[in-house]
Amino acid sequence: MKALIAIIISLIVYLPISAQAEDDSKPPQLVCFIHIDELHTEHLLNLRDKFGKYGFNQIIEKGTFFHRGNYNSSSSYKGTKLTNLYTGAYPDHHGLIGEAWFETLKEEEKHAFTFIAENPEHPDSGFIRFPKLQATTLSDELNLFYKGKSKIASVSLSAEDIAYQGYTDEKLSFWLDRSTGRMTSADTTELSWVEKYNSMQFADMYVERQWGPVTDLKKYHEYISEKEIKARHFMYDLQSENKNLPYKKLIGSPYGNVFLRDFVAALIINENLGKDQYPDLLSLHLSCKPFTKDKNEMFDAEVEDMLLRLDDQIASLIQLIKENVGLERTLLVFTSTPSNGWLPETLNQNKLHSGYFNGKKTAALLNLYLMAIYGQGKWVKGYNDRQFYFNHKLLEKNNIELEEVQKKAAKFLLEVSGIEKTITSYHIRVNEYTNGSYQEIQQNYYYGRSGDLFISLKPGWTEEKVSNSKRKVLFSQNIYAPVVFYGWKTKSMQIFDPINMINIAPTINSLLHIPEPNGCVGKPLNEILK
Repeated sequence: MKALIAIIISLIVYLPISAQAEDDSKPPQLVCFIHIDELHTEHLLNLRDKFGKYGFNQIIEKGTFFHRGNYNSSSSYKGTKLTNLYTGAYPDHHGLIGEAWFETLKEEEKHAFTFIAENPEHPDSGFIRFPKLQATTLSDELNLFYKGKSKIASVSLSAEDIAYQGYTDEKLSFWLDRSTGRMTSADTTELSWVEKYNSMQFADMYVERQWGPVTDLKKYHEYISEKEIKARHFMYDLQSENKNLPYKKLIGSPYGNVFLRDFVAALIINENLGKDQYPDLLSLHLSCKPFTKDKNEMFDAEVEDMLLRLDDQIASLIQLIKENVGLERTLLVFTSTPSNGWLPETLNQNKLHSGYFNGKKTAALLNLYLMAIYGQGKWVKGYNDRQFYFNHKLLEKNNIELEEVQKKAAKFLLEVSGIEKTITSYHIRVNEYTNGSYQEIQQNYYYGRSGDLFISLKPGWTEEKVSNSKRKVLFSQNIYAPVVFYGWKTKSMQIFDPINMINIAPTINSLLHIPEPNGCVGKPLNEILK
């Protein structure tokens, strides 16, 4: 009798364990990438007391929080960083070295992102010409492995954010049409639920609002000072002066994040994401980068205000996933592409070494120097993202060795204010660098697209880019990005050691039991796989 009871008990105990073990082997049914442009780790840490319980605080307290995600990139372009993230590789493998480059062999400039508009006065109606990546992404591999059965969706206010993910279903890739206020896609047939959402005209409601502080301005980080600072009150109209783009200001306002949150909620419910046996992937691009200035610092009042409001959207999105998919079936991955730091004006006010570097002016100066040596001619063909392109045809015509010009130019540029180091493409090809700025430049080098001479700027120096009277600030420092895994089988952990952002793709592919991207050099994160 005792033997029989023991057998029954063993069966009762064994069967649930067996069933549980089988469940444990299943991958997450929905991977939700939440990318928040310009979010810093310092935001999550210093605003904790201002955030609610169920938004950012929920994910950093209950998830696996990596404080120091490093893109290790010499490029200031967000698209390059996103491509590193999705491919698990650097541009020396995937080829997307920056916003634009000069192809030496074809002698023409190429852009990483191109949007083909059907009507110049309606620039968001058309389709994305995806960049020709030289390696697959995690979404490419998911689509290949499940032969199109997995739903792969991407949502942003900007079509450019979607371009670097790799494969996305045209029917499930959405961006804001700034002319109509509708969420649109490259697919000419609008899904019925999308048509219903657009018919509610939420964008019209939001652009009629004004954007002012959500709480007392004196409590914002911008006004921390040993001396009393008069609060810089702000109140912005969201109606655009551009008649062709009346919804333009929705991008870079807190209401843009609300608009996306509502749309993504409709997408998850209507497309039944995470409900069948095939894992789905959703990428959502939010932002705390305000439209209000050409240049922002990380703790400007507008940035903080966007984050305080975004906290509510994160909380409601997590709750929706809990109710409609199940947190135990969903892996949420929060990350960002931070770039803004302290502006030179702030550093100079505090008697710290800083300044602005202008690449195009420096290229013109370098060309004058080379003309003094070699005679009249356009010796410098172009400049982009801290790399100079020389005129190979002109050099060949005058029987001048490229390496000779590189050497002279590299030495000359060290005398230019703000430049810390120079290195030639020749040295990048024949040497292997294992740390520092030379390694970052080497990882960003792709033959046929990259320049002939590269520079790195001194700490505190920032590049300015002026185009069509608009001034753009490109911070050169490599800023750590927060990375949080939350939901499906994740543990509550705080990890302070730096991690490479190229490790995220192979981690997710490992959890999904699918091959890594074919150019991947990153390694899965042990803290997530254990």
